[in-house]
Amino acid sequence: MNQDLKIDETFNLAVKNHIKNNLKEAQNFYNQVLKINPNHINALNNLGGLFKQLGETKTAKSFYNKTVKINPNFADGHNNLGIIYRELGDHQKAVSCYKKTIEINPNFVNAHYNLGIIYRELGDHQKAMSCYKKTIEINPTHINSYNNLGIILEELGEYKKALSYYEKGIEINPDNINFYWNAHILASDMDEALSRLKKLYKIDNKHTKAKIMISALEAYKGNFDLFNDMLTSSNSEHPYTRSAKWIFSLPKLPRIFFNRCDFFDAVIAVSEKSRPFYEFGVWNGVSFQYLINTFKKGFGFDTFTGIPETWHNEPKGNYSNFGVVPKIDGGEFIVGKFEDTLPNFFSEERPKASLINFDADLYSSTICALNYANKVIDYKTILVFDELIMNENWEKDEFKALNEFCYNSGFSFEVIAFSFSTKQVAVKLKKN
Repeated sequence: MNQDLKIDETFNLAVKNHIKNNLKEAQNFYNQVLKINPNHINALNNLGGLFKQLGETKTAKSFYNKTVKINPNFADGHNNLGIIYRELGDHQKAVSCYKKTIEINPNFVNAHYNLGIIYRELGDHQKAMSCYKKTIEINPTHINSYNNLGIILEELGEYKKALSYYEKGIEINPDNINFYWNAHILASDMDEALSRLKKLYKIDNKHTKAKIMISALEAYKGNFDLFNDMLTSSNSEHPYTRSAKWIFSLPKLPRIFFNRCDFFDAVIAVSEKSRPFYEFGVWNGVSFQYLINTFKKGFGFDTFTGIPETWHNEPKGNYSNFGVVPKIDGGEFIVGKFEDTLPNFFSEERPKASLINFDADLYSSTICALNYANKVIDYKTILVFDELIMNENWEKDEFKALNEFCYNSGFSFEVIAFSFSTKQVAVKLKKN
């Protein structure tokens, strides 16, 4: 048999097994190809993908490196190396790989998309959006780019623009449930949210979160039939169900909101606007910027290098702003761990808070912030917790910190606003 023909046949067998997820057989055939031709670039590239599937990142990286060493203009190899470097946490090398891919092939869709993901993780929203828009320019039906553009615009508070991308995604693929889910978060009222959730559930009646949310929202409107069924179902201990159950257990049903701006606007409306606000956990400064527009003066506390310890499934260092402190007029930022910076900051007399936004996520960070911020809290202060409900372990984090703080300080609290969608809860303290 002609050697080239043998290589082609063996490579095709490898690919067929790879597609069927018969990874051992695929690996064996790829190796046979490489015995005949050690520089077979597609076999090397596919072996990199195979080992990535197996979770052997370093081995995958070595194969991708071989491809670009053989052919420095092998765009797939550079793109795949970018994916590996992102997984290894080396964002700068990942950016370099994606840029090299685009330099070789300006219309390489996945490279633009992957570069957008990196920029978003680095907190550079504008560059991320530029990449996603370029992806759509090359491929107008690239669903994930529409979705990610919507998410970024949502984070920036540009809800109308965000919703337009979700609606465009629905237009392209009416059965894509992600767009309905994300669009319900931007709803301005209950009926709008329910409408989108019900459309999602019609497409996928096994979507647990949508099912629970529909039952909870119907209950909020006064019809508890679906929610009572949920309480006796296999979803009775789902974090969404537990969160809704807690809301319905409150002495007075608080106002409900769906998007962050509506939530903040409602809370701001009943706050003491002549006072400054405080924020524990600033990250990239988006919420800080939104609040400073009203309060003019704010104090922000953060390491700006991510969470200081592992938070359930989130690794230490997640939500990092890579040491970059936002520059916001009226903002005073205190950089470092709370336990290191708060004792000194609160050793001086500080103005009472209009609003305090707790966005540190962890129990340890939140209870630390609450204990030191006690000096600037009174009965006019509104406390906002960014992740109080809905997460798998919500009772162990901000919720636990709030209850512990109140118990130790002789307070109780009244919930004045909440959002299932954004997980935020706003409270006012009362003396027991």
